[in-house]
Amino acid sequence: MTLLLLLLYTQPINTFSADNILTFADHLYAQKDYGAALNEYRRYQFLTDSIRSDVLEKVIDCLIKLERYDEALVECNNIEDDLKKEFTRGTVFFAAQQYDSSRIQLFDIGEPYTPYAKKLIGLSYAYEFRFNEADQYIKLPLDRPKYKKPALGAICALVPGGGHWYCGRFGDGMFSFFLIGTSALLSYYYYHENEDIKYGICLSVTGLFYIANIYGGINAVHNYNYYQNEKYLQKILEDKK
Repeated sequence: MTLLLLLLYTQPINTFSADNILTFADHLYAQKDYGAALNEYRRYQFLTDSIRSDVLEKVIDCLIKLERYDEALVECNNIEDDLKKEFTRGTVFFAAQQYDSSRIQLFDIGEPYTPYAKKLIGLSYAYEFRFNEADQYIKLPLDRPKYKKPALGAICALVPGGGHWYCGRFGDGMFSFFLIGTSALLSYYYYHENEDIKYGICLSVTGLFYIANIYGGINAVHNYNYYQNEKYLQKILEDKK
């Protein structure tokens, strides 16, 4: 026992060596503690005064996960291979939701990055709900979104609540119908009672509600179409997992 302790005591152990720091950084990265992992990777780079490609990739990925995209783009400049540099910059722009910039980097990317670049280009179009363009790069589900027409929503809204009914929002449609109907009935009642002030107020309120109803009908169509796009986008993302 005494001999074992003596050997442990005399054995040099450097917990702050570059290799140990890298091992610890990889552990933090695997645990998805990207902020701490990034600090350790940078400590490793400082101690070794070198830029290993695998470490650089993890540094960039940590910055992406931390949404520090400008710093990630700066780190991309340290990639020696020009093709890989362009591809990595494209992935950073994609993660930052700067889809136009991402496509500029990814267009005409050569092998071995072509398949993944095409997938990112297609997904970038899908995120913008530009499904026809996306279809040129990735395979899309067959059941494309079916949209409502805003003009038809406005026409339906000429009947109070009609725009909402057109979009399947029956509760909102009934609320608009009864709200406008009630204010119109009050206007009619005060008109026959010769209460001009109350009649004028109720008539003005009815007019405002009616205009809001038409606007709400058009807006309901836009919301409906947006929801259809979102559902279709989720199908695309599930297929591409």
